[in-house]
Amino acid sequence: MSGSPGELLRVVGYTRCSTEEQAVDGVSLATQQGRIEAWCEATGAELMDVIEDGGVSGTRRLADRPGGTRVASLLAARNPEVDAVVVARLDRLGRDASEALRCLRKFASGSVGLVSIADQIDLSTPQGRAMAQVTFVFAELERSLIAQRTSDALCELRSQGRIYGPVPFGSRRAGDQLVPDDDEQHALRRMRRLRAKGKSYEAIAQSLNRSGIVAKQGGPWIKTSVRSVLATSEKVGRPKAEAAA
Repeated sequence: MSGSPGELLRVVGYTRCSTEEQAVDGVSLATQQGRIEAWCEATGAELMDVIEDGGVSGTRRLADRPGGTRVASLLAARNPEVDAVVVARLDRLGRDASEALRCLRKFASGSVGLVSIADQIDLSTPQGRAMAQVTFVFAELERSLIAQRTSDALCELRSQGRIYGPVPFGSRRAGDQLVPDDDEQHALRRMRRLRAKGKSYEAIAQSLNRSGIVAKQGGPWIKTSVRSVLATSEKVGRPKAEAAA
């Protein structure tokens, strides 16, 4: 960092949370800012500003976020007016390991340092840079495991015929269960037959529209809706009666 001994460290705080995280205790913008302010008071650092990215996913590149562009401009400045950017946690920079490591490399090679309070990481030291990379490897692993568990849970709900989201074409609600819709199942079988004959999604859509068969929401068919319905029906699985035919 560029602060000289005896000088106040000039810092800018950066806070980010996704739409889903805004109501979560410990992740909200206000909570993050409170931690940054407390750190500045404890260390004697001068908090020049707090840059916010509210309702922004950590999977977006830093430079593609409204507040992130301001942080990126600090990193690109030849004579920055601040010594460091302070975050409550490293994952505020990005949930994706590749994006986070990209940010870390920029901080490590630039004249503006980075402090992560929760992770106790200071990128002005080689040890801090190494620890940050290890932290993000495990963060990416955790995210992958969560995604896999979510996928497994949805597969289990599908196998039980339970409702887990929008009702797919070919089914209808019966309480908290999904049951086959005869008319839509007939349309599905027709779509599969046409596709098996080599018909394009566009041709299938036109055929359905000519026959007066409407899509789930009552509108006309287009090639993307045909593709989506066929892909979803393969994931959900065909009715046992049809599979045995």
